[in-house]
Amino acid sequence: MNRCPISPCILLICRLASTACLVVVLAVAWGAPAMSAGTQTQPLPRSTGSDDLATVRQILQSPDADIDLARAKLMIDRMIDSSTDLERTQVQLDGMVRELRSMLPAGASKRLTMDALRFHMYKASPWNGNRPFTYDLDDPLGTNVRNKLLTTYLATRKGNCVSMPLLFIILGQKLGIDVTAAAAPNHLFVKYRDDKGKLFNLETTSSAGFTRDEWMRQQFPMTDEAIASGIYMRPLTKKETVIVMVSTLLEFYDTQGLQDQRIAMAKLALEHSSKDVSLLLHEHQAYFAKWKQDFTSKYPTPNDIPTEKRALFSMYEERMNTLLHQAYALGWRPRDLTSEQDYRQRVIRAKSLQQP
Repeated sequence: MNRCPISPCILLICRLASTACLVVVLAVAWGAPAMSAGTQTQPLPRSTGSDDLATVRQILQSPDADIDLARAKLMIDRMIDSSTDLERTQVQLDGMVRELRSMLPAGASKRLTMDALRFHMYKASPWNGNRPFTYDLDDPLGTNVRNKLLTTYLATRKGNCVSMPLLFIILGQKLGIDVTAAAAPNHLFVKYRDDKGKLFNLETTSSAGFTRDEWMRQQFPMTDEAIASGIYMRPLTKKETVIVMVSTLLEFYDTQGLQDQRIAMAKLALEHSSKDVSLLLHEHQAYFAKWKQDFTSKYPTPNDIPTEKRALFSMYEERMNTLLHQAYALGWRPRDLTSEQDYRQRVIRAKSLQQP
């Protein structure tokens, strides 16, 4: 069983979870606490005039078998950082695959190929220039959007539970290994299917070690309803994996205050993955941000809202409650404070072990 010293990184959902019970009933005064958005060290060079919706729609309308996850990830990353070099990075990825394949014996099994990928990614070797890929303990909450970009991970070799499983899956699929993404609360990991069709969990934040379902449920508490509804612990299709990538774009929209774009993109993605809880929560938080900007920051109490604006106020409130109820119906529950505090302590202990 995997004994990683830390719980893997927390996705945006953990920040959204704190908003879960904010907008259910409004009394005389407001009283809804502010939410913290993701932060970045420096603004990313956002490209102008790009039609993000059209690009994502085109990707999602493709048959699952035709989707190139590497290209999809880089196209979405370029919506966040216009300096993303799509073609050069694809050449780099293909070169990594060719070099690793050259190290394998002819007719290597999928298991041997997968083990070779695990070793050369997470252990110092000539393949990685003696710079193995590691978990980024300096950004444990994944608040820096830049750190979730594929090019950042390739350059720094420090990743999180978005970039780490996605790179492993991209390389693995190019090598012919049956690996897919899978979700747990606030987390992304890898599902590996062996030659006999048996599924295994791989935890890429801990050297792609094998992890049992029971361990995953201990680390990331989830309801039986959530598993039954399919929002957690199942292999995701390529299209659903693209939607995981879109979640990083939605987080970027939040840091830029682009709530209308965030809502539109979340709604588009929900058309293709109606059970993706992160999309429901992104849309919920976007409406909350607009609700706060348009109403709570301007009017001391709901009674002070001008008559002509009350319909919009009611629409925001109704939509937020609907989204929240949908998430709960799927078995989602907010992350509790104790779990987050435990996570922070694991990070502190893990960092202390790295000290000379």
